[in-house]
Amino acid sequence: MFRFFITALITLSASLQATVLSTEQLRGGLSAQTFDKTLASLAADTSDDDEYWYWLNLARLQQANGDYNASIASFENAYAILDEYESRAAISVRNIGSFVGSSLLSKGSETYFGKGYERTLMHTLNAINYIMLGKAEGAAVEMRRMEQRQEFWLVESNEKIKQAAKDKATAAARDTRTDTVPDNYSMAALLNSPDVRNLLNNYQDPFSYTLGYIISEISGLSDATGDEGSVFLKRAIALNPNVTKTINSSKAPVPSAKLHVNIVVLSGMAPAMKIEKIRFPIFHAAEYTSIDLPSYTPPSNDLSSLAIANGPRTFNPPRLLKSDMMAYKTLSDEFPGELAKAAVRATTKGIAAKQANDHFGDLGGLLASLFFDLGSSIADSGFRNWETLPNSGYLMNFEAKKGETISIILNDRQESFTLPKTGKGVFILVSYLTHDNIRIDYADY
Repeated sequence: MFRFFITALITLSASLQATVLSTEQLRGGLSAQTFDKTLASLAADTSDDDEYWYWLNLARLQQANGDYNASIASFENAYAILDEYESRAAISVRNIGSFVGSSLLSKGSETYFGKGYERTLMHTLNAINYIMLGKAEGAAVEMRRMEQRQEFWLVESNEKIKQAAKDKATAAARDTRTDTVPDNYSMAALLNSPDVRNLLNNYQDPFSYTLGYIISEISGLSDATGDEGSVFLKRAIALNPNVTKTINSSKAPVPSAKLHVNIVVLSGMAPAMKIEKIRFPIFHAAEYTSIDLPSYTPPSNDLSSLAIANGPRTFNPPRLLKSDMMAYKTLSDEFPGELAKAAVRATTKGIAAKQANDHFGDLGGLLASLFFDLGSSIADSGFRNWETLPNSGYLMNFEAKKGETISIILNDRQESFTLPKTGKGVFILVSYLTHDNIRIDYADY
C-alpha cells in the first residue's frame, strides 16, 4: 500500500510539472529591458503548446512586438484547439461539462478552453493584426468569426447551468450546502459588485463592436453590405453609450488635405486566474476540508489616464474594453456551478480518504490525503488563462490634417506621432505594456 502511493505521487508529480515560464515570470518580464527575452523564452518553451492559453499569450506578445504575421499564426493555433474542443462537445451537447474537464482531483486539472470574453477578444485582436498588415477584408472576416464564436459559448453556458444543478443535488445528498459564498473567499465582495452585476453579459464588449464598425468603414464593406457597420455600432452603443464619444468623423469623403484618424490603445494585463483553497464544512458541521475555487489576481500595468491631443483639440477616450469586469462577471455567473462542483470534489476526496483509513488504517488515510493534496497543488500551478490579454482598450476616431502631429498622453508620459501626408486614413495602434515599454505603430489606407 505504502509503495503504491509513493509510486503514484512520483508519477503524478512528473506528469503535472508546472510550465517553464510561470505567470509571474511572464507578466513580470514585459519591461523594455526584459521584453525580448520574455518573448523568446515563451516562443521557445513548447511544453505547453497543446494549451489554448499558451498560443493566446504568445499571439499577444508577438502583436505587441509588431510581428503581426507571427501573431496571426499563433491565434490560428489557438483557434484550432478551440475548434477541436467545440466540435467534440457539439457531438453531445449534454456532455459539455465533461469536455470542459470536470475532475475528481482538482479544479486545476481541468483543461482550460477560455471564457466567452477571451474567445471574443482573440478575434478582435487578430482583426487588428490584419488591419496593421493592410488587409482590411481579413479583419472584417475576423469580426464575423467573433460573432460566430459567441453562439457556441451560449450553448456551453446553458449546459453548464444544467450541470451545476446536478452537482448541487449531489452535494446536498452528501449533506453539504452550496447556497452561500464562503466568507473567506477573496472574490466574495466582487461577485456582488454593482459594476459587475450591471454588465449586460459576460462575453460581449463595446470595444470589439466599435472596432468592427471602424473596420467596416475602412474596408468599404459597410457600403457594399448596407448595414453591417451600423449594426456593429448599434450593438456597441447598447453595451456602452459612451461609444458615441469615440466617433468624431463623418462618413462623407474627407477633403484631400485631411485624413480619417483611428487610434487604438491597448493597455495593461487582464486578471490572471488562480486556484484558491478555502476551508469549508462538509458532511457535518464539525468536519472541514478545503474546496478549490477559481479566483483572479488583480490586473497589472494599466493606465490610469489617457488623453489624445491634436492642435487645440484634446480627446479623453472612454475605456471601452474592461477585461477585468468581464472576467469578474463570468465568475459571478458561473460561481453557483463552480461552488457545487468544488463541493462534490471535496466530499469525494473525503470519502476516498475515509475508505483508505477504514481499510488500511491511519497511514492509509494519511497517504490518500497526501496524494490528493500533492496532485491538486501541482495541477493548480499549471492552471492558466490568457494572462497577457490587454486589460483596457480605448478607441478614438476623428479627422485631422495630413502631416499634423498627434500627442498621446499615457499617464504622465507623452508620445508624439506625425500623421502621414498621403492616403485617406490611418490606423494607429498603441500597445502600453509597462510605463517604459510602449510601442506605437500605424497602417495607412
